[in-house]
Formats: sequence, C-alpha cells, structure tokens
Amino acid sequence: MKKVAELKIYGHKLVVRSDEGEDYIRAVEHYLNHKIEEVKETTKAVSTLDLALLAALNITGEVIKTKETLERLGRKSEELAQLIDRRLE
Repeated sequence: MKKVAELKIYGHKLVVRSDEGEDYIRAVEHYLNHKIEEVKETTKAVSTLDLALLAALNITGEVIKTKETLERLGRKSEELAQLIDRRLE
C-alpha cells in the first residue's frame, strides 16, 4: 500500500506516494538535497531548476556507472563460477 510522504527538496515542499518505508524516503530526500548543494558549490547556476537539472544529470551519471560496474562484476562472477566448475570436474 502506498504511503504519502511530504519531502522538502531544496526548500520546496513535495508530496509523494511511495511503497517504500519512511527511512528510505528520508534517505532519498537527504541524498537529493546533498547533490543539489554539491552542484550549487561547484557551479555558477543560480536558478533552482538549473541546480535540480544538474543534480539529476550527476545522479544519472552515477546510476549508469554503477550499472556498468554491476554488469562487469556479474560477468566476472559468471566466468569465475565456470572456471571453478571446470576445475571440479
């Protein structure tokens, strides 16, 4: 069942519905606010929209790199499992 949560993202209130628990929702809220602050400190962007979009681009880059790493580790894990199987035969 979806729960309603009120978030505060860079000073803006936002109401969301989520299946996730309160701790997870607060962690997401904190992470996004942190990423927006990082962008604010390293760029000349001043509009809230620009800061949010730049933070979204940075987070998207992190997600893509993480997916690539997981895929690479999955392939390596499969290779190692096959090597172990061959050695045990």
